[in-house]
Order: sequence, then structure tokens, then C-alpha cells
Amino acid sequence: MSKIEKEIIDFGKLLSERKLSNTLFRRKLIEIFYNTKHSLSVDDILNFKNISINSASVYRALDSFEKNGLIHKVPDKKNVVKYALCRSDCSIEKHTHNHPHLLCSNCNETFCLYDFKIPNVNNHNGYEIKNLNMIFEGSCINCNQKK
Repeated sequence: MSKIEKEIIDFGKLLSERKLSNTLFRRKLIEIFYNTKHSLSVDDILNFKNISINSASVYRALDSFEKNGLIHKVPDKKNVVKYALCRSDCSIEKHTHNHPHLLCSNCNETFCLYDFKIPNVNNHNGYEIKNLNMIFEGSCINCNQKK
């Protein structure tokens, strides 16, 4: 699963499968990630109209989601920590995030580019490579349509 595809997702079941507390707030939080095409910061989450919760609870939930393979950290131009939804190949045991990100110069949002093929590099001249980060800067689809 990457984004909601007009199907009904049982967010409570999703949380329970990852051994996470199935609270109303956590169900709403994971639903926000499924319905948002760009990454989210803690401030973004706190500004959602249907969520009334303190920042400490948001940080705890995000930490749990990340540790359990539901979300991952993404880069941001302002060095703000943002998060995006993981794909279905992430789990509690292993995160798979070898995909590039686009930093939009216009709206300052960060987007995961899952369909962009990058080489599978495990080592180079004796170095062991465990994670690859690739960042593109440019314009997102929405900003390009406004031109």
C-alpha cells in the first residue's frame, strides 16, 4: 500500500498488525498520511482541523510509526523533519527507502519518487553501502500545472 486508491482501509487493523496502539488519534494520524501526497511535519499535523492533540503525543506516535515501518523521514529544504508513508515492503524488521525525493522549489513540499529507478549499489571500492539518498530539486506536478 502506498496511498489510498479509493478503497476502504481499516486503519485500526493496520495499526494492530504492526503491534501499535489502536487509538482514535493514531487512526486519524495514519489516515492523514494515506490521504496526503506530500510529506508532513509535526506542525503540519498539528494544524489539521480534525486533530486536537499535543505535540508530545504527535512525536510519540510518529516515532512508533517510524519504528514499525509505517512512515519514514524525508529531506526538507529548511531542515525540518518531515515524514512520508512507507510502501508495503517496509516492516518492523526492515525499512526499504532507496528511492529519490523531489524538493519542490515553489511550494517547498517533499515528494517520494517511488517509480524512479535507481541502481542497486551494495559496495564501491571496498565501501559497504547500506542506504542511498537521492534528492532532486525542481517543481512538483501541482506547481507545474499552475504555470
